[in-house]
Amino acid sequence: MNIKNTISIFSLFLIVSCGQSVDQESLREVEEGSIIGREGENNTFVWKGIPFAQPPVGDLRWKAPLDTPAWEGTYEAIEFKSACFQGSSRIQGDTEDQWSGSEDCLYLNIWTPQLTQDQVTGSQDKLPVMMWIHGGGNTTGSAHVYDPSLLVSKHKVIVVTIQYRMGPLGWFRHPALETSSSTKSDISGNYGTLDTIKALEWINKNIQSFGGDPRNVTVFGESAGGHNAAAIFASPLAEGLYHKVIVQSGIMSSSSIEAAESYLPESGIAPSRSGLEVFNHILVANNSAVDLEEAKKMQNQMSEDEIRLVLYEQDPSVLLESSYNARPKRGGMTRVFPDGHVILKGGIEESFNNSSLTRVPIISGTNKDENKFFNALNRNFVKWGPASGLYKTVGVDEMPLEIIDPDYYDAISFYGSSFWKQRAVDTPARKLIQSGHLDTYAYRFDWDELSTINDMDLSKLIGAAHALEILFVFGSFDSFIVKNFLFGDDAYPAGKKLSDQIQSYWAEFAYTGNPGRGREGDLPLWTSWSNQDGDKYLVLDSENDKGVYMSDIEYTQDYLLNRIANDSRLNNKEKCETLFGLSYGDGNGVSVSKFNQFMNGECADRDYSEILAMIESDDEDSDSQDN
Repeated sequence: MNIKNTISIFSLFLIVSCGQSVDQESLREVEEGSIIGREGENNTFVWKGIPFAQPPVGDLRWKAPLDTPAWEGTYEAIEFKSACFQGSSRIQGDTEDQWSGSEDCLYLNIWTPQLTQDQVTGSQDKLPVMMWIHGGGNTTGSAHVYDPSLLVSKHKVIVVTIQYRMGPLGWFRHPALETSSSTKSDISGNYGTLDTIKALEWINKNIQSFGGDPRNVTVFGESAGGHNAAAIFASPLAEGLYHKVIVQSGIMSSSSIEAAESYLPESGIAPSRSGLEVFNHILVANNSAVDLEEAKKMQNQMSEDEIRLVLYEQDPSVLLESSYNARPKRGGMTRVFPDGHVILKGGIEESFNNSSLTRVPIISGTNKDENKFFNALNRNFVKWGPASGLYKTVGVDEMPLEIIDPDYYDAISFYGSSFWKQRAVDTPARKLIQSGHLDTYAYRFDWDELSTINDMDLSKLIGAAHALEILFVFGSFDSFIVKNFLFGDDAYPAGKKLSDQIQSYWAEFAYTGNPGRGREGDLPLWTSWSNQDGDKYLVLDSENDKGVYMSDIEYTQDYLLNRIANDSRLNNKEKCETLFGLSYGDGNGVSVSKFNQFMNGECADRDYSEILAMIESDDEDSDSQDN
């Protein structure tokens, strides 16, 4: 199956095309010079493609981003700039070539209400600023996919969408990259993280020119963007540049520096990609070595200067292809490195426990059916067949036909999604409160009133899927596809109301650091997480279902393990395999000792070769579609 074709449907929900012409009322002065944008949707002004750093090309590859120089004349910010270099996808509008984007990609886009120049310069009441970080596994994605104009217009906030280096251009470590002139940032490996911080620096310097308040900046992002928002929360370098953070379906773990700077063990299992292994694949790709064994011998004999020269002269496509080929088993998503400078030595996790840190109000949450989106793409769980009609015209080659075993599918999807919530929301929230950080809020997004297409009930197939809440945050509801194909019968009015509620909570948090009852003060009270008995997180659902309410059910490992053990939908073999699958990956599952004790040792000595082969073959299929 082509995962990109499926994802392209979601991108169509978010993209809004508009005419490209400047508007004199949008003329602004920033530190780099004059800049002009245009009229956007929903009574907004928009400035597209503003450089916030020098292009990270040539000698600036794998370096901390540098300030962009001043420009001459008036900069026309009316078109989106290229996405950062990545495998091609329909999201970027490129379907013919294997690669898309550019290394010259550090640009941001700004949406504001239609303020006159007098309103910008004369008003003392500057607007809250929200900086959006896109998702995509830190390997794909682009800022241009998102249109926040409705959120901006309705709640009088400013939204900035940014781009950042991804894949081995964004997060990469090799000992040879360090030179006598390298800064701590240069050798951190966290170039994508440094890009997001550089965007914050640009906002702090210039956002007043757009009517924004540099003393009231909220960082928010989804999936990998949520991970990167959490990385900002954990970065000492970002302190003072932002004032609140919202982590939507983020991953809260970090990469391993040791694994990144070591060769893979014989097992091929490692928590992070190795820069040394990537280099071996580069040597093979360049025909400098006939195989990886010879490449390793060659690398061991090369000087650091020689290795560095080879790395810098590579086309980005060779780097991405080599990085893909060097992926370890159980490596997990591309994540930040705990280098002790950009990211704390204890990783993102340290920010949950360390009360000596300066921490800002935080919202974190996941979707009820996060894993269903990914499980739906797995042919072991769902039968797929050729698409036809409208779906073919929007680039969908295949459509889901049947869930093979609905009970099993629901069970494994529940535990995958719930353990995600436990790791990314409930456990961090408990630790934050325990360490004295009371401005800690959590949510679960439950809306799943989807349509039925070709006899396939999407509410059962993907439900409250990964990334679905983005539509509600930005209010991207008025496209033909959303109205006519995403929503089930009678679901649109209640879904639109839920979107209004979510936007109201997000905006109130941006204004005050407390989502409370929303901007109008008329919503159910969203209180901070409690480690005592009582309410912990807000459930966001349609009034057609249970609506918006606080829940007191905490997802701990023990709570979820007990549910698996007593789940009548699974036999003992399936229970063990489910837990094994949840423990597979980058070390964030249950511990080996806990796994061996589960169900009185029932799972300890089983043969998992069959489920392991299925997991690894599915990982490879997904990776190959993304590169």
